[in-house]
Amino acid sequence: MPELQELPTGWSRPRLGELLRRRTERASGKEPLLSVTQARGVISQKEVGRRDNSSDEKGNYWRVHIGDIVYNTMRMWQGVSGRSNLFGIVSPAYTVCEPSSETDSRFLSHLFKHPGSIAEFYRLSQGLVSDTWNLKYSSFAAIKLGIPPKAEQQRIAEILDALDEQIHIESTLVNKLIALGEGLLAAQLDRLGPTETVPLTRVTDIRSGVTLGSASAGTVEVPYLRVANVQDGFIDTSEMKTIRVNKTDFKKYLLEPGDVLLTEGGDFDKLGRGAVWDGRISPCIYQNHLFRVRCDRSLILPDYLAAYTSSDVGKQYFLNIAKQTTNLATINSTQLKAMPVPVPSLEAQESLIEIMATHRERVETEQTVLSRLVRLKRGIMDDLMMGRVRVAGAETALKSF
Repeated sequence: MPELQELPTGWSRPRLGELLRRRTERASGKEPLLSVTQARGVISQKEVGRRDNSSDEKGNYWRVHIGDIVYNTMRMWQGVSGRSNLFGIVSPAYTVCEPSSETDSRFLSHLFKHPGSIAEFYRLSQGLVSDTWNLKYSSFAAIKLGIPPKAEQQRIAEILDALDEQIHIESTLVNKLIALGEGLLAAQLDRLGPTETVPLTRVTDIRSGVTLGSASAGTVEVPYLRVANVQDGFIDTSEMKTIRVNKTDFKKYLLEPGDVLLTEGGDFDKLGRGAVWDGRISPCIYQNHLFRVRCDRSLILPDYLAAYTSSDVGKQYFLNIAKQTTNLATINSTQLKAMPVPVPSLEAQESLIEIMATHRERVETEQTVLSRLVRLKRGIMDDLMMGRVRVAGAETALKSF
């Protein structure tokens, strides 16, 4: 963590070894084995089973007391996981530390998730390979951090805990709205009643995209959409790449506003994932792991088709016909063209589109609120941990949010 050039009044710069004492208390007998996650900075509040450590020859399971700080010695993706709300045991992959009487464990849990602290953990780890590190306790204990008095630690922890709670509530609301949207879409499709169902190829033109590296002489360079750009319900163009394509093939792959883009596969969550292209970049083409579906708008509307393919019925069709391996699944153009699609009147399609658009606006509104809360927490956390803003200033800022 970057050292504070001048500590705020009342702060000190101790080593972590002065704030935390490593516990080496072996577990004995059958005790609850705790789940360790980074969720909200606490050890999981549920037991994931019991471990009879008395029958374990090595006896390596460590006892955890409420308020202890636990970190993963070997897995950087878990890092310093935070404080425990439970009494139990953790596996030998973790180091358990007891905070001193002058240290608030809630504060430390937040401090250890500050980007500056994380950078120090990475710097002092040894043998970093893939997602594995080796953060020895001796290195961890030697780190120096700027620390306020305990009373201020507690107030900082209360502020950040309150923000975490708001973020949790808002995130839960967003997830519920997304789930509600899936149910709403299913209900709207059911309300269409008896409707003619036709193969998708009857009402659309379907084409695969350009193969990377296939261009020869006489090329032009243009931006193109990859699988990563096509998300569930929207196109993400924040990171675009370009490709050289033959001039003779350029028009064949050129996207038009209203084209529905569907993914060929990959991980199961990417199978048939799609959205409607709005023409925000022109010209723009697409790669061969995407399908471009161009609707005959006298029969079927792009937004209706995108909604149908994202519905439970649409996703189930893709799963049923996909070629599957251990973790991957793919569909081909022949299977996509054969997809049975109900084609109600254009008026019914427009009604469904309008209802789903209204719901999507509500989801986007709450997602915006969630993003603001996350940014607010990140900014206030950084100011408080670096001593740029004291508690009173942070509380004033929160009141104006």
